[in-house]
Amino acid sequence: MYQLEKLRSQTSHYQLKDIVERVVKPVEVTPEKKYTQIGIRSHGKGIFIKEEVTGKELGNKRVFWIEPNCFIVNIVFAWERAVARTTFVHNGLIASHRFPMYKLDDMKVDLDYFTRLFLTNKGKTLLELASPGGAGRNKTLGQKEFLNLEIDLPNIQIQKFISSFLEKLDNKILLQEEKINLLRDQRKGYIKKIFTQELRFKDDKGHEFSKWSPSTLSKIANITMGFTPDTKNNDFWEGDIPWLTIAGLNNKYIYTGNKFITSSATLGKEIVPKDTLIMSFKLSIGKLAIIKEPLYTNEAICHFSWKTNNISNEYIYYYLSSINVPSFGSRAAKGITLNKDSLNSIVIELPCIEEQNKIANFLSAIDKKINIEENRLNLLLNQKQAFTQHMFI
Repeated sequence: MYQLEKLRSQTSHYQLKDIVERVVKPVEVTPEKKYTQIGIRSHGKGIFIKEEVTGKELGNKRVFWIEPNCFIVNIVFAWERAVARTTFVHNGLIASHRFPMYKLDDMKVDLDYFTRLFLTNKGKTLLELASPGGAGRNKTLGQKEFLNLEIDLPNIQIQKFISSFLEKLDNKILLQEEKINLLRDQRKGYIKKIFTQELRFKDDKGHEFSKWSPSTLSKIANITMGFTPDTKNNDFWEGDIPWLTIAGLNNKYIYTGNKFITSSATLGKEIVPKDTLIMSFKLSIGKLAIIKEPLYTNEAICHFSWKTNNISNEYIYYYLSSINVPSFGSRAAKGITLNKDSLNSIVIELPCIEEQNKIANFLSAIDKKINIEENRLNLLLNQKQAFTQHMFI
């Protein structure tokens, strides 16, 4: 890496007009003929293909043939990194005048490197400089300003090496994302089969478990709600006692709050014990978690304490995540809402505790696999980010 950084630091200075050339191939539109246009998503999300239209539908719109192996930019959202590279896949497609294309001097600049450069923060800054005007649609990339931009480039071999390395990383990231999506699809399929009882588990001796019994939350759980201390009272806030809102419900297991309150804010309130299943029932309805340390929550989160020992937290977590919880609520001005009565009415299909545990263990094992693969994906993403930061300085 050190040697590469050293070589990377040996750069040549260019104005873009010295290394890029605008490509313009106007389309002579025939009214009866069909055409397919492209667009470019912001934030480096690439080219997308629009639905086919006739020349008559295009009307007087100025359109141009896509040229493969070009740098292409959406002039309206260039400042949001709406840039990409064209390939032979885009042969025969068209774009409006809002998507100028540029051929590069391939003796001095690598197309993939050049495109990636404008996806970095440095590239974003350059595109903003070349996009005079206000915000949003008034902040349009100026052709002259773009060509007058100045950049430093390493030699072409270093550019190609960097591009190749990042392409390999991108392929690894893509494969990892596909692996995660496959596991998620498998999880979704298993959950559907398990909770429709298409898939049943057996005991350790291979015997069938007993039939499931329908129940309601009111029969198996005591339900409590959280609270919000007076936000105008500074004595209640910035303490050391964890307090959780829906914004902090981001994982299956919660170990602390996303905000902190003082002991005076908790007077007369009961803390939620560890290993309690909780669920959001206002605004973002049906977000679930199991808390692993005692804490308090706001009033948009309810807590379940079981009336019997024959209930598995983990099973109910997966069961509730498999059903349409909002369907038990009522429509109000701000959307669907749940109250204590509607929460109590939620129907639960209960197997015996042994089968509950088998189901929970099975689904937890899948979740652990997903978490492992997500961690591997994050490592790859961090590796790419670190390499990009070093190579595009």
